[in-house]
Amino acid sequence: MVEAEVAYRGTAGQLLPSVVPYAEITDRASAVPADSAAVRRRGPNIVTWVEPAESFWLLALKNFGLTLATFGVYHFWGRVEARRKVMNAIHINGRPLDYTGTGREAFVSFLIGAVVAGAVVTVMLGLLSQAVQSGAGIEGVRQTRWQRLTISLPMLFLLGSVVYRKRQHILRRTWLSGKRFDLSGWAWGYAWQHFWSAFLVPLTLGWAAPWRASRLERRKIEEMHYDGHHFTARGQLKPLYSSFALLWFGGGLVYIGTLLVLSRYIGPEIVAAVQGLTLAPLANMEVLRQGALVIAGGMVPLALLMLIYRKAWIEHLVSSISFGGEQLHLTLPRGRFLWICGTNIVMSVLSFGALAPVAEARLVRFVLTHLEATGPMAFVEPSA
Repeated sequence: MVEAEVAYRGTAGQLLPSVVPYAEITDRASAVPADSAAVRRRGPNIVTWVEPAESFWLLALKNFGLTLATFGVYHFWGRVEARRKVMNAIHINGRPLDYTGTGREAFVSFLIGAVVAGAVVTVMLGLLSQAVQSGAGIEGVRQTRWQRLTISLPMLFLLGSVVYRKRQHILRRTWLSGKRFDLSGWAWGYAWQHFWSAFLVPLTLGWAAPWRASRLERRKIEEMHYDGHHFTARGQLKPLYSSFALLWFGGGLVYIGTLLVLSRYIGPEIVAAVQGLTLAPLANMEVLRQGALVIAGGMVPLALLMLIYRKAWIEHLVSSISFGGEQLHLTLPRGRFLWICGTNIVMSVLSFGALAPVAEARLVRFVLTHLEATGPMAFVEPSA
């Protein structure tokens, strides 16, 4: 997703010779009526997508082949290469972003995370096994909930630190005109805000989620800087909550409707399975087929509602970014956004993730096409 800062999503490594000359950019802008959206996007503060020479389709196929050949190990190098390529296609004032992260860093981070997760799972399974072996049965398992909290709560806190440090790592390896972006805040401070605000989500039946996500992203944006100058965030929550309300109420109606249809057509079998604590009644293929069709039918409108909210979130995130009085603005056509995201999902699922670089490039390209700025982005000199 276009994580905002225009520096976070994308890629870079090689400086492409296909950079559009700055003089040519301004000539194109002057040939368009002054009040048009094209001028707002193509002024001296241009943020554009320049298609790289190598196709993302070829990159995806190459990464997929090497990942299979190395039994999955190359996945981390392929993911970094895809990020570098996407970032390098993002040009600000005619200059490409440059990402210098490595696959080795991604692989080591994965190993550390796997070790920590494995240790946590081992401890939790040990607690459950001890409770069962003590003879207390299910009551003993329930009594271990406090022990489980002593593990899960610190993990929730550490998760916030991981999220912050990952963004910091990516920014510190993102360069523009020989100068890098950075995140100069305190990871543990962010982790604390991430920790306590998480409890507001269930307490408000989910209604605190947009506010929480916005506040956490705002903190990261305001602690981001480039060449000694800090970014600021000025997003409005009202449009975001309008889409969230549609998702919340619409999702509830879809859920209730799906349950009613299921109870109408395969209700007796479900009741029998629950009462008999067995899955035998569900072994009927006709029952399974009907149930799968009903659930799939309910997932379609739910997925559309989620994509509508995602559109509002991307617009909110990007439009909140300000730098030196220059404000970004993003409005995405709903129909085209749903089409791109929907086809991206299908493409990624059917290819088992192999075409993920193509899907990411399509979304970033689409977003940059509709990105506008209210003032000159003077934090980097235009290319000659």
